[in-house]
Amino acid sequence: MKNIYTHHRQDNFNPALDAAGELLAQRLLSRVDDINANTLQRLRAAREQAVEHRRLVLVHESQTSLSFAGHSMTGHAERSVSPSRWPQLSGIGMLLALLLGLWMIDVIQTEDSMQNAAEIDRVLLTDDLPPAAYIDPGFKYFLKLSYPTESR
Repeated sequence: MKNIYTHHRQDNFNPALDAAGELLAQRLLSRVDDINANTLQRLRAAREQAVEHRRLVLVHESQTSLSFAGHSMTGHAERSVSPSRWPQLSGIGMLLALLLGLWMIDVIQTEDSMQNAAEIDRVLLTDDLPPAAYIDPGFKYFLKLSYPTESR
């Protein structure tokens, strides 16, 4: 057998899957002598490509996290919005839209009630009867006699 390296991961994997992977690795390593040199060279090249790709991903992630940390430490965080801020900003936008809608409803209802009160005042002041007549109990009695309500 050629050089056999054991690798111990520090990830938290399911123990059953980890044991199955170890068993598979042992079986593959026991047959490594039977693999021809061309296949071994291709496997080595594929592994190097995979390791290099993973290294580039880790470097990119670390650079991204460092750039965000650098912006927040130097006070430049307000210039660039991180992707994790979009849900917060959209929530604030929805809250502002809700408040604007409630304010508009209040303005419209206030205006309607003022128009209704103005209409009532206009009718009372332009009517033939004086406003005091509507308060008089005798007038209420007169209206009941003149215009009886129909009971079903």
